Amino acid sequence: MPAIAQTADLPSPAEAPGLEAEEGARGKEIVVTGSRIRGTGPVGSNVVSVSAAEIEAQPTATITEFLRKVPQIQGFGVDSSSAVVSGGQGGTNTTRGSAINLRGVGPSATLTLVDGQRLSFSGVSSNYVDANAIPAAAVDRIEIVPDGASAVYGSDAVAGVVNFILRKEFEGIQVRGRYGVADDYWLAQASFMAGTNWGSGGVVFAYEYTRNDALGGDERDFVRFDLTDRGGRDYRNGQCSPGNIVVAGRTYAIPQAGVTPATASQLVAGTRNLCENLSIADILPEEERHKFYGYAYQEIGDRLRVHVQGIYSLRDYTAQAIQQGSTSNIVNLAVPNTNPFFVRPVGTTATTVTVEYDFTPLIGPIQQTGFTDTLFLTAGLAWNIDDNWKVSLDGVFSEDRSAQNTRRINTTVLTDRLRSTNPALAFNPFGGANSADNIAAIYSGVFNPFAISRTRGGSLQADGSLFSIAGGDVRLAVGAEFLRYTSDAGNAQGALAAPTVTINPKLERNQKSAFAELYIPIFSSANATGMFERLDLSAAVRYDDYSDVGSTTNPKFGLNWSPARGVLFKASYGTSFRAPGLQDLPLLRTGAGLTTATWTDPLSPTGTSVGLQLNAGNPNLSPESAETWSISAELNPGLVPGLRLAATYFNLLYKDLIGFPPRTTSSLLDPNYAFAVTRNPTAAQITALTSQGLSLQGVVPPVIAFLYDGSAQNLGSIHTDGFDFDASYAFDAAGGELTLGFNGTYTLGYDFAVTQIARPLDRAGDISFPVVFRARAYAGFRSGGFTVNALVNHVSGYTNTLVAPEQNVGSWNPVDIDISYEFKDSGVLNGLALGLSVTNLFDQDPPFVNIPGGWDPGQASALGRLVAFTLTKKF
Repeated sequence: MPAIAQTADLPSPAEAPGLEAEEGARGKEIVVTGSRIRGTGPVGSNVVSVSAAEIEAQPTATITEFLRKVPQIQGFGVDSSSAVVSGGQGGTNTTRGSAINLRGVGPSATLTLVDGQRLSFSGVSSNYVDANAIPAAAVDRIEIVPDGASAVYGSDAVAGVVNFILRKEFEGIQVRGRYGVADDYWLAQASFMAGTNWGSGGVVFAYEYTRNDALGGDERDFVRFDLTDRGGRDYRNGQCSPGNIVVAGRTYAIPQAGVTPATASQLVAGTRNLCENLSIADILPEEERHKFYGYAYQEIGDRLRVHVQGIYSLRDYTAQAIQQGSTSNIVNLAVPNTNPFFVRPVGTTATTVTVEYDFTPLIGPIQQTGFTDTLFLTAGLAWNIDDNWKVSLDGVFSEDRSAQNTRRINTTVLTDRLRSTNPALAFNPFGGANSADNIAAIYSGVFNPFAISRTRGGSLQADGSLFSIAGGDVRLAVGAEFLRYTSDAGNAQGALAAPTVTINPKLERNQKSAFAELYIPIFSSANATGMFERLDLSAAVRYDDYSDVGSTTNPKFGLNWSPARGVLFKASYGTSFRAPGLQDLPLLRTGAGLTTATWTDPLSPTGTSVGLQLNAGNPNLSPESAETWSISAELNPGLVPGLRLAATYFNLLYKDLIGFPPRTTSSLLDPNYAFAVTRNPTAAQITALTSQGLSLQGVVPPVIAFLYDGSAQNLGSIHTDGFDFDASYAFDAAGGELTLGFNGTYTLGYDFAVTQIARPLDRAGDISFPVVFRARAYAGFRSGGFTVNALVNHVSGYTNTLVAPEQNVGSWNPVDIDISYEFKDSGVLNGLALGLSVTNLFDQDPPFVNIPGGWDPGQASALGRLVAFTLTKKF
């Protein structure tokens, strides 16, 4: 494995130079991220390494929150601050998990591993991997390969791999406690780790507890709908209490004291109540986590070694909201004149009026509670056949159980109460009083989705030296892998007293794989000559066969060339892929059907047409595919010891992205989705769909003007390129060691095509897409037991294209500091360490963005200054 390229206590991830291989201690496995060959790094690709000390120095509630400060990782996608997948990626994040998004091409294109093994997918849609299930206390380091790696690891390694390497050896006991506070927010963390070694074996155990307070929208004054005082729009809605009556498109504000038929003259046409109800929702949910980790190994004789490893994580969360998916407190009510409280504005003849209404003052905000339980188990046997070849047999079992419980409005009861003629039962939305029994009856609905995702399988691998050449040993790794994925999901919804439980059909997939990797050292110190101080070549290939989507073969080639000592050039080329999600394939996926739709239609003489829209999965989906290549240069000049300069050009073409054509009233107007429209479909075409079990929902018109195929499809593409760079300089100063550094990512382009026939548009620097420039500058000083680190994080400004005229959003530049002291004497204080960490030292608010809420959680944090105190004791 490449040596880590920064001092362990320094705060900034830096690319590993790839000039050395880590020697494995007795009883300790050598883990190589990006390669299956022992003792070599991924030839041609860079490794960004994050040490345990860096993680410990940052007072974040989760690992993914910390990793979003790594320049190659974008902040948008799957994040606990949102119940939807942000950044135009599509999908839901019902259980408020978090995922890693390398290069900003989507969390599903980043492969997350634990010691080279896969975690199960998480969430009730099982559509991402939640790295926060991994206990930070057990992490030895995190290695990030921001380059395609399907030739080594298979599916999902499109943008790269994030590999959590956990502790395998520990001697003694360590306890740690941390408490952090920000304005109206706190977090508490505690961990315990113990371990011992007995020469031929060892064991490590760790436990970590984390709890954080919810951060409410009303606890940050910049979070609101009305942004006019900041030069933005007024996004307030009319669903209020009291709300508004709408007749024939005209609004009438209901007075604060309410309105009755006798006071209907108080209603004024064109007036409208507007509500600032965003502050009711939480920015961050309240969370509590328990995480357990264990590892044990034993050598049997001189040649055999066995190990077992496990993680068990329990997470509970609570979040407040005003709307999530189909659950909403803000609604439009159709009130007929049979309702005894019915009010018709003077001068109108409507028999039914619409009332814009907010139930929150009556029933409180939506309370979402849920959990995610994760189990990860591995076991392995390694046999050193001789001093050269090694055979490894490994097994893995991973399970994720996710569920959410939400109390909500019972729409069936509400409809009945709006239509009731009985004043004791009828609901009054016109500002009058409603009985507690009436409110309780209306607020008797539930929606509780759940899912169980499992991954299990095993692999067999052999690696060693084939023969020797002048530059060293030519090494080979070959192997095979079998994995089985299953997903069981469903929901309970309807009346609280007797909900209807729906169990979706079981989804399952088998994957069979074979792989090989070859390493050839053409030149090394043994035969260096002229411009060839070192020259390494590598070639890897992997074949994956899926039981449901066919097979794919992906190669990767790498080169390391050092023309002189301290100078290194790298190059890599490969292809990668992502298999369709299990939930995307079944035709009769959750919510599938044919629904009546009235859409704007330029071909209709009336301007609108009535047709059918299809919502379904697609068993004919193909894997997404990608082509990646990179070129790197690295300088470690001997004349300036401690100086390191590196730069990488990356290029990623990501094709056949799986998505759903948008089903909106304007879908017929978008030429990019013309392929999804069938004009005047025949009865046979409709029957071909219904005969497969797709139900017709709504009143089917006598003449069907169009059929819109909104099923899952291989749609668009992303082509992104740019530069990663890293500079660091470590030297002795003032009786200690001072390190200065600067690293970042500059995105040259991000050409995004929504469909295969759409013209690609460069979206780099646009809202919901990667910013052009992300960087970190850092300085660290260490002397004896004293350490101080300071960082300046930079997220460049970008363009808000969601408004006209477009808005230029400012940059985000929070400063973090960490100060610690470890006692190293022989007394009772030996092994005690005290730490003070401050993130966002100057309490910088997020840049103003003219969107509902006023800020962008994908590029900034709403926490503000967070001060944390840490105490660690080793025994």
